[in-house]
Amino acid sequence: MPEILMAALAGAVVTTLGTPAGMSGAVFLLPVQISLLGVAGPAVSATNLLFNIIATPVAVIRMARRALPGSRELAVVITTGIPAVALGVLARVTVLADPARFRVVFALVLLGLGLRSALRARRPSPTAATTASGENRPLRRRTLAALTAPIAVLGGVLGIGGGSLLAPTLVGLLRYPARAAALLALATTLTTSVAGLACYTLLEATQFTTTSTAPNWRIGLALAAGGLVGSLAGTSLQYRLSERLLSALVGTAAIATALAYLLRT
Repeated sequence: MPEILMAALAGAVVTTLGTPAGMSGAVFLLPVQISLLGVAGPAVSATNLLFNIIATPVAVIRMARRALPGSRELAVVITTGIPAVALGVLARVTVLADPARFRVVFALVLLGLGLRSALRARRPSPTAATTASGENRPLRRRTLAALTAPIAVLGGVLGIGGGSLLAPTLVGLLRYPARAAALLALATTLTTSVAGLACYTLLEATQFTTTSTAPNWRIGLALAAGGLVGSLAGTSLQYRLSERLLSALVGTAAIATALAYLLRT
């Protein structure tokens, strides 16, 4: 299968499954790029961010018509996430430039995400009354900022924006409504991805490192083309499939991928 077609198919699959849970799906594209598409080094993270920038807006716009997080929450995650993702980019091209170190960090993050999703799938789905009451409870700024900062750093390192980590954290720890959390996470992913890609591009232009930090535009655009289709499908699935089923699918895929990478290290 030509790599462009493979990239488009991968982008469609991961966004179809990830979007309903507030994930762009970029975290699952890292192993696809490394193992199947031949993208290596910091360019992997930059290519993922390019995918996010193109594929995520459709999901954000469609989901915003149904559930809106508070503007205060959006302001907090954006202002906290942008400088944090820049730190993550810097860490990626310095202390985590070594592929072996990067694989370990990626696998551990993915394993944590998978376990969280699997545990969430075992819990009863929230009732409509619980969800409604949660939507009216604003999050504390300091708490939200404290959660967003380290997540955005990891997002810059891995090229995932951070939404895939923020959504389960908001739901699991702060009891934020799942659909509002999904939109807040995707909006965060979009914002931090723009900032992160700008940082990677600047490092490439200034030749900060000997390794290329620019995205693979051909692969990134193919991934994003598939991602646009997947975003449309994923937002439709959000109200047709149970959150427990989606969490189980995401959790199983994440745990299996993480264990495979840890065994290779």
